Amino acid sequence: MFGDEAHPLGHKGVGIMTRPLIVLADHATFHHSKQVCDYVRAHRSQLRVFFLPKRAPEYNPDEQVWNEVKNNRIGKQPMKNKADLKARLTSSALDSLKQNTRSVISFFHLPDTQYAADVA
Repeated sequence: MFGDEAHPLGHKGVGIMTRPLIVLADHATFHHSKQVCDYVRAHRSQLRVFFLPKRAPEYNPDEQVWNEVKNNRIGKQPMKNKADLKARLTSSALDSLKQNTRSVISFFHLPDTQYAADVA
């Protein structure tokens, strides 16, 4: 859930959080790993983790990001290798989407993801 490069409760965020961070997670095996479970337990007062139903990607706002990237940003552009895919994702598709706040917010207002907007 939290790679080495991005901890949501890193030293910069702990002091400014006024309420628990809500994490929506699917059932990827690494979300249930000992490392993640230990981390969540250690930060119990700062995190609320909710698991989405199994095999229901339509409820996961993250899936809307990948749908946007796949269908409207990268499309059917040929990829040479994994490094090429990573470069295209990070240097163009995801970065440009990150700058488009309206699009990102819209992912939380679809019929199947509205629940997530209502939580905040």
